[in-house]
Amino acid sequence: MEAAVEFERLRSLITRESEFAMPGSVRSRYERRLIALRNQLQEERHAYPLGAILVSLGAITDEQLNQALVRQRRSRTPRLLGELLVDLGCVKDEMLTHALSIQRSATQAHSSVHPDLPK
Repeated sequence: MEAAVEFERLRSLITRESEFAMPGSVRSRYERRLIALRNQLQEERHAYPLGAILVSLGAITDEQLNQALVRQRRSRTPRLLGELLVDLGCVKDEMLTHALSIQRSATQAHSSVHPDLPK
């Protein structure tokens, strides 16, 4: 799950630094790393889906989740659900980070109780 933390940190850094003068070579290197992390994260499966966690926290509605999932499926470029929800303005970075930490904790707990099931 360290990949999710690194992904969010880099995405947030690129977003913040885009307001300033980030050298193109640095931005390009960060964006390549984001693509690699995004691909890695899309392969991960969790005991508790991020969307369900965000709905249970009251951060988003079922309707917002469904709209984001439709956009995610229709997107020509791969997008992570959390990334899409932040870009759509449905959740803030801090809430996404909180939900991801809940997901990570829940997945670790699930894995320790059911070690034979996929993580």
